[in-house]
Amino acid sequence: MKGANLSDDELWRAIAQNTNAMSALVHQQLELDAAINGSSDIVRRARQMQSNAETIDKLRRNYREYTAELRRRHLLG
Repeated sequence: MKGANLSDDELWRAIAQNTNAMSALVHQQLELDAAINGSSDIVRRARQMQSNAETIDKLRRNYREYTAELRRRHLLG
């Protein structure tokens, strides 16, 4: 969803949701990194960590887009 199509309230909610989701994923990344399991579990953890990293990157891009849109609206408004 593009930030320009959202209201200010929707942008703020999206920022909060992204922040919460990103925090949970970073916490999970730390737990996965610290886990000590058998070698068969290493592949599963590596896949999950890669998936989390990709999701974190997407959330980070969305966060930048949403905050940039709010700045644009209120610095120019």
